[in-house]
Amino acid sequence: LARRGDRALAVRLVGLDQSGLFEQYWDMIRATDLESFEAAQRRLQMPMFNTVYADRDGHILYLSGGRVPVRPEGGWAEWQGVMPGTESRTLWTETHPYDDLPRVVDPPAGWVQNANDPAWTSTFPPALDADAFPPYLSPRAMGFRPQRSARMLAEDSSITFDELRAYKHDTRLELADRLLDDLLPAARTHGTPLAKQAAEVLGAWDRRADATSRGAVLFAAWAQRLGPGSFAEPWREDAPRTTPDGLADPAAAATALDAAAREVTDAYGALDVPWGEVYRLRFGGADLPANGGPGELGLFRVLWFAPDDDRRFRAVGGDSYVALVEFSDPVRAEVLTTYGNASQPGSAHRGDQVELFARQELRPVWRTRAEVEANLEGRTAFGPDDGAAYARN
Repeated sequence: LARRGDRALAVRLVGLDQSGLFEQYWDMIRATDLESFEAAQRRLQMPMFNTVYADRDGHILYLSGGRVPVRPEGGWAEWQGVMPGTESRTLWTETHPYDDLPRVVDPPAGWVQNANDPAWTSTFPPALDADAFPPYLSPRAMGFRPQRSARMLAEDSSITFDELRAYKHDTRLELADRLLDDLLPAARTHGTPLAKQAAEVLGAWDRRADATSRGAVLFAAWAQRLGPGSFAEPWREDAPRTTPDGLADPAAAATALDAAAREVTDAYGALDVPWGEVYRLRFGGADLPANGGPGELGLFRVLWFAPDDDRRFRAVGGDSYVALVEFSDPVRAEVLTTYGNASQPGSAHRGDQVELFARQELRPVWRTRAEVEANLEGRTAFGPDDGAAYARN
């Protein structure tokens, strides 16, 4: 990529010498059972991504899949930086075959999940032993968002279609459940009068980031001040869903709450300003109160925000395409493309689903010809010559 004096920068990237990605996707879509689905997956033409599968026969699968280089040595952390290219020990020449990859099929729990966490926490009890795989394959960690995901699944042994929809829209903060029992007494013991007032707001808060939730803005402002050493008990592999936990320095946490309280009152005039008043869905001409928030706070309904000009925050990413499918007869399915089906300025479908997102609703899938024709927006007839011209264009 570049040279400077006697030094050079080079990149070796999996997938540049292969083709067929869309063919694999097409065959995955057309698969009729687990065997045909995995036959398509085995090509590994998709260079990365977690895959979750389910079918009407009751089979489920999780695969941490893609083209993974066979490293000569080293662990995950070592391979995240720039590697010295002056000796052959860092040069990989092969990729792992399908059977080397972390894979879970029909685990005892009856569910698999992935919320951008490593394969080892895809189901509980764990179905994979991380020690049985090369250490460079994946990190060992479980963030608060996947912990929230696993909790909702593990605590409900029979999940209906409507319950699963509600779980998808869940805005409870796992981090709040983990730390408020330590933060509130810390603030009442070590805090300033303002910090104690903030503790009362947090004590009355519903621990959610719904548009009407009062206390979420304050908690998020406080949580931004947490660092790696803020927890009394760091994350542990033998307690992946209950750690990290506790406050390493309760007095410092109370001081941070005072600073967060001053920040919130200075910006919005009240400690209990509603979440949706500060965090907004501004897209395609809409300006709506948001619900959901950063995964780092333990929210399953994830939204990422960026500061806007009026001291509010605009959603810039997060939940995009959502699909809820029940393998009933007929199939029941609801979906949402949060930001709409088009990005072109002036399109009627740019942001046309944001209101549904704000209301925590999905839309039905039109799968039959009758359903499609009943919801046509327009109709264009093509003759033979028009069809040929259309195809060429």
